Amino acid sequence: MGTDTACVLEPGVLPAAVGLDDDGVADEMLLAVRESRRWAARQAELIAEADRRGLARRQGFGSTCEWLAVLSGEPVPACRSKVAVAEALERMPETRAAFAAGEVSEGKVRLLAEAQALAPEQFARDEASLVAAVAGASPQQVPQVVASWKRQADPQGTEVQAERLYKQRALHLSKGWLDMLRLSGQLDPESGLIVQDAIRSLSEGAALNASDTRTPAQCRADALVEICRRHLQGGNGSVRPPRVLVTIPWNTLQEGQGLVDTETGPVTAETARRITCDATISRVLLDADSVPVEMGRATRVIPPALRKALDLRDGGCTHPGCDVPARWSDAHHIQHWAQGGKTDLSNLRLLCRKHHRDAHHQQSYPLRQ
Repeated sequence: MGTDTACVLEPGVLPAAVGLDDDGVADEMLLAVRESRRWAARQAELIAEADRRGLARRQGFGSTCEWLAVLSGEPVPACRSKVAVAEALERMPETRAAFAAGEVSEGKVRLLAEAQALAPEQFARDEASLVAAVAGASPQQVPQVVASWKRQADPQGTEVQAERLYKQRALHLSKGWLDMLRLSGQLDPESGLIVQDAIRSLSEGAALNASDTRTPAQCRADALVEICRRHLQGGNGSVRPPRVLVTIPWNTLQEGQGLVDTETGPVTAETARRITCDATISRVLLDADSVPVEMGRATRVIPPALRKALDLRDGGCTHPGCDVPARWSDAHHIQHWAQGGKTDLSNLRLLCRKHHRDAHHQQSYPLRQ
C-alpha cells in the first residue's frame, strides 16, 4: 500500500474500481487523495497569481472571488475560502511546499493559515516543525497540536491572541443553489460558548422528547431560528411579530397553493399563510410591469388587546403535551382569515412554531385539555 507515484488521472486510462482487489482499492484511494491535494495546491497557486496580477478586475469582475466562482462554477462561499487560503499561503513557504507535495489537506492548510494570522513572527520561526506535526496528526488531534503550539509560541500573549481571535469573528449569509440560506463563519471562543450553549439549550436533552424525529442538525437549525424569533418578539413579555416583508399574490394566499418568492428563496403558499396568521398586512396595487402604483393602509390582523386575551385563555401552546409559553407562541387562525375565518377568540389558538408549522403543512392537532 501507499504508492507515491504521480500520475495524470485521465478518463478511460485507469482500471475500473470494481476490478480492483482490496489492496488495489486502498492504494488507488491514497493516490487519488494525494493527487487531489496537489491539484488543490495548484489551484491556490493560480488563484494567488491571478490576484497578484489583478486579473479579475481586468476581465471585468468585481473581485478574485467572483472571478473564481464564474470560472469554477463553485458557490461563492467555497470560492471565498479558496481565495483566503491562496492569500495566506503566500506567507507560508513550508506549508505551501507540503501542500504541493500532497502531504497536508486543504482543511489542515486552513487551520495553519489561521495560526499564522494569529502570530506571524512565531509561525515563521516554527513553521517547518509545526507543519510536520500537523501532517502526521489525525483530524481529531490537529486542533490540539495547533493550540499547544500557540501557548508555547507566545505564553505571555494570551490576552493579545484572544483579541486577535475576536477581530477575526465573521458571519456570512448567502443564498445557496437549492434555494437555501447558507450560513458560514467563525466565532471567538467566548462568543462561541454563548452561541453553542444557547443552541444546545433548545436542541438537546430536556428540550427534546422521545417522539422527536428530527436529526441533531435539524434540531440545531430550528434552535437558531427560534432564538432569533424570540429576540424579534422582544424580551419584555410583549409579543411583536417579526419584521419580515413578503409579497404574496392574493389568490395564492387565499387558495394556499403555489410558491411565493422571498429574498432568500421561494416558500410554499402554506408557509406564507402561516406567516400571515398574525402579521401586518398592506394592500399594494401593481401595474402591468409589476411596479407598485398604490399602497393601502397597513392593518394588523390580531390587535394587541385580542392577543392578550388569547394569551390569558390558552396560557401557551395548545398542542397536547407542549409547554412552550404564550410569549413564544404564534396566534394561529383555525380557519385562515384569507378564507373567511374570523379574527376572534373562537377562531384562534396559540401554537408554538413547530406545531404551528405542523398545523399548516400536515394536519390539525387536538387542543390541549
